[in-house]
Amino acid sequence: MALRLNHDLPEGGETGVADSGGGPEGLLVLLPEVPGDEWRYWHVEGGALGSGHRFTPGHDAPWGDVEGVRVVALAPSALAPVRIVPRGEMPAAQALAATRLDPPGLRAPIVDTHVAVAASPDGNGVLSCAVAKSDMDAWLGELATAGLDAHALVPAALALPLAEAGTVASAELGGQALARTPSAAFAGESDLLPALAPGADAVEIAEDRLAARLVDTFAAPELDLRQGPYALPRVSYFRLPDWQQLARMAAILLLLVFLIFTIETVKLNLDADAREEAAIEAARARFPGVGDLAGAEMQIRSELLRRGAGGVAFADSAPAVFAAMQPNPSVTLRNINWRADGTLSIRAAAPTDQALNQMLISLQRDGWQVTAPPQVAPDASGATVADITVRAP
Repeated sequence: MALRLNHDLPEGGETGVADSGGGPEGLLVLLPEVPGDEWRYWHVEGGALGSGHRFTPGHDAPWGDVEGVRVVALAPSALAPVRIVPRGEMPAAQALAATRLDPPGLRAPIVDTHVAVAASPDGNGVLSCAVAKSDMDAWLGELATAGLDAHALVPAALALPLAEAGTVASAELGGQALARTPSAAFAGESDLLPALAPGADAVEIAEDRLAARLVDTFAAPELDLRQGPYALPRVSYFRLPDWQQLARMAAILLLLVFLIFTIETVKLNLDADAREEAAIEAARARFPGVGDLAGAEMQIRSELLRRGAGGVAFADSAPAVFAAMQPNPSVTLRNINWRADGTLSIRAAAPTDQALNQMLISLQRDGWQVTAPPQVAPDASGATVADITVRAP
């Protein structure tokens, strides 16, 4: 009689499996042999197998949001038989590579076949499973359509414990007959058992032991078909972060930088305004009529100009000399000297003394004190030269 698991109980029924607590959690799915047929699935919670449920592809997925939840799918063993061969004297990595390149019992063309290999739990053998690429595509496509991305895809017969020599372990899971011998795991149809395990004694696996094996397979599969071209995508730098969260953090950072810049600018402006007010107040103590910095600067320039001291006097007297020379382009300066007492001394040359006199008259008209020699005469070059001093009034 075929073993019946609690997946055939009505939804909400008791599992009959004790909750070990703190164990693996997620979703375990048994895929059908024919695409589109009914699925069986179980929730694994706290290391215990929940009651079994049915799901028909095309209907709304009943498991809800599975983002971040571990999902393991069981491939029908009729399409994914497993062979176990001894490793021999070869290193484990070399034995795996050799089995992948030359899988035992291969019948279909290798180009159309996906070969998955793994070391046996005891390390002395190699598990290999050759499945059609079309079946792999169909299984992963059905899972994706149902909103699932399986972390592992395991041949269902590997859920059975390893049988002892001379025996074949058998059980029924979701309507699929499973069998396993020391050298293979396959679909345990009654007609095939005598051919695939001749002379072996059939041992039916108890319900609680099979449930425990399903949980173990969910947590650590002996052989995962998702390898090679069907392996889960590697987590890259661009997939690892939560880009929406990073974008929000970047926006917040930019906002903080803008706020800091704004606050510092306001502080600098307030400090500049305070210093300006202090400078204006200091200027008002000497010049009561000052209203702003420009007026204070003008008053101070005028005062220094009257005193004939400070660098401000040169900044005023020199431009005045150049302005007086502009109407007389024939006048040139041969020397210019600024003395600390506020006197600007220049040596001016012109073709005639009349041009020099016009420059002197222009300076005097602007209020400058000008001294010049009473007599001027041409020098060796024929130009009239005069040493002139210019002071503030």
